[in-house]
Amino acid sequence: MSGNVTYVVRGAVMRCSQGTTPICINLPASHGSYAKGKPIMIKTDRMVGANIGSFGVCKCTMTPCSPAILSDWMIVKEDTLINGIPALLKTSMLICAKGGIITFETDGQI
Repeated sequence: MSGNVTYVVRGAVMRCSQGTTPICINLPASHGSYAKGKPIMIKTDRMVGANIGSFGVCKCTMTPCSPAILSDWMIVKEDTLINGIPALLKTSMLICAKGGIITFETDGQI
C-alpha cells in the first residue's frame, strides 16, 4: 500500500482530538496477519484497556481521559479481511462519546 493508506499494526501512535497525550494502540494477542513483522489491527480492536488507554486529560470534561468508544473503527480496508474482519488503515478513526475523534499519527510499521 502507498501514501497514507497503510495497514495499522500494534504500536501505532494515535491521538484523540480532545486528549492531551498521544498513545500507542495495543494488541494483546495477534490475529495471525503481519505487516513488516508486526501484527495487523482490525476493525474491532477498540476495547478500552486492552487496545486503547488514556489520552491524558480530556479537554471536554477537564478530567483524566477515560475513552467511551461508541462503535468499531471507521474507514477500514473492507477487502482485506483478517479472521473475517476488515483491517485497520492509517486513515481509520474512532468516535468517543465524550466528544473526541481518535485518529492515527503513525501506522506503527517503522
